[in-house]
Amino acid sequence: MFLATAKIYAANANSSNQIHVYEYTFGALTVHVKNPLEAYPNQTISMNITAEASATLIINYTAIELYTFNNSTLKDEKFDSIIYVDEEAPVLIFGGKSLNETCYNVTIPDYASNVVYGKLVLLWMEKGTEESTTYRRESTFIMAYLRNPELEGLRSRVPELERENIELQENITSLNNSLTELLNNLTDVKNRYEGELSGTRSAITVLAITTISFLASTAFLFLRKPKQYW
Repeated sequence: MFLATAKIYAANANSSNQIHVYEYTFGALTVHVKNPLEAYPNQTISMNITAEASATLIINYTAIELYTFNNSTLKDEKFDSIIYVDEEAPVLIFGGKSLNETCYNVTIPDYASNVVYGKLVLLWMEKGTEESTTYRRESTFIMAYLRNPELEGLRSRVPELERENIELQENITSLNNSLTELLNNLTDVKNRYEGELSGTRSAITVLAITTISFLASTAFLFLRKPKQYW
């Protein structure tokens, strides 16, 4: 006869101020939980809880146990518990009425990672029949997704690193062009001076041959000169 339903609503996923709304319904009882959909480790967030009834109920106990994954141990662990209705002070709620919405501040531990999830624990009794019917239900749901400041910091640097990479590539291209121009200039200078040195060596060779020929001719003429006797 009774159907238990759990609904999750969220604002636009691109919004940084999105709100997560969790709704659990079983029989005549509906519980609403609202909190930010995204959060950071070591951040304090606000949670709002309210309950409404479609029949006369006695709510004996309503609590949300908070869990997260420990970044060090890689295990999930309970880090807080919110009691909306205490067992020592049951609340009577008439059909069509709701309990006051209550806000709680919750600090997410610094070791938390990935997600924060809650376990909704309910204990209530339905009146209006010859015999009261007692219900106990538990429902686990994802409350908030945890953001990683270090990862976001690295992501924020991506555009800057891309710009630096483009500038570096442009500088490398400019340097390569300068080196190519310098090498071409050195080649021109080398070819020019090699030509000049080659011409100088040829001139020196011709001068040496001419000088040797002159000396040889002089020596020959000197040797052929007739001797005079006194």
